[in-house]
Amino acid sequence: MITEKLFGKSGGAPVYVYTLSSGGLSVDVCDLGARINAVRYRGTDVALGFRSPQDYEESGCYSGATVGRVAGRIAAGEFVLGGERFRLTLNDGKNHLHGGTVGFDKRRFAADVRDGALCMRYVSPDGEQGYPGELRTEVRFSVEDDCLRIDYFAVSDKDTLWGPTCHAYFNLDGEGCGDCLGNILQINASGYTPTGDGLIPSGEVSSVAGTALDFRSPKAIGRDRGAAELLKTNGYDHNFVLSGEHAARAYSVKTGISLDLFTDLPCMQLYSGGAFRAARGMSRPYANHDGFALEPQYCPNAVNIPGFAAPQLKAGVPASHYIKYKFSRCGDKPLAADTSFSH
Repeated sequence: MITEKLFGKSGGAPVYVYTLSSGGLSVDVCDLGARINAVRYRGTDVALGFRSPQDYEESGCYSGATVGRVAGRIAAGEFVLGGERFRLTLNDGKNHLHGGTVGFDKRRFAADVRDGALCMRYVSPDGEQGYPGELRTEVRFSVEDDCLRIDYFAVSDKDTLWGPTCHAYFNLDGEGCGDCLGNILQINASGYTPTGDGLIPSGEVSSVAGTALDFRSPKAIGRDRGAAELLKTNGYDHNFVLSGEHAARAYSVKTGISLDLFTDLPCMQLYSGGAFRAARGMSRPYANHDGFALEPQYCPNAVNIPGFAAPQLKAGVPASHYIKYKFSRCGDKPLAADTSFSH
């Protein structure tokens, strides 16, 4: 079932929230940024959200948004495609981040319901934020069997870049229930990409073994909070190279709610909210570490790093990606250390 209600106004235009419900799962999606604003599983909201479009806009964060054209950072906002150099808007110091100054997270998507799914569409004009080509994109949300699935589709009239993600923040203890550092997390990755200035990957893939980035066995997000690898970013803001489509699982000891994430994207950024700007949230003002983001993506700056899969989209050739979140209630015990991933 999908329902619609007025959420408020942005720039004088109405903004709507659509609620998708099936079984024990109910998800609110806003047409401003094709953004997840709530995820209620068996009555517990486990995603950060906002009470109005104004609160979201003033937050300065990407909470719940569809990120595009490209998730992550592009060094100096520059890349070469087809022998031509393109320069993007710079919105993260000297770099381009999450689609630029006015990325998809700030755009209003056209919405309709088809075949039981909420379909949100946006046409990004040639040259928007510096990207070549008119890009037609659709984000399709569906809820079934305690799963939220997001399918991304795109086609461009010129060669361009396209690598979307969902920037939802989760706290499986419950929205507004404090920080997420006690949430248990496991990531299906044995490698990560070290970074230099501006959090731009160096081009290497290093083993997570013996580091605070080792989530191959479940552990609390905050367990290694004081580790040297985490000081620069006040927690996690790291890109993992995934070992399979079953990318991650998380669990709350307090609620027993478990989240499994699946995707066909090659990497995933873990961000534990260490630089979360104070914002009026759904139930209270949000602070650092109130939620964690699992952002499936291409490796940041992949277009400029030889040997990495790059988010390139050929003219006239449709492309797609997916992210799926499966929710369950596992009881009152954390994930066992020998929990394995399905592939």
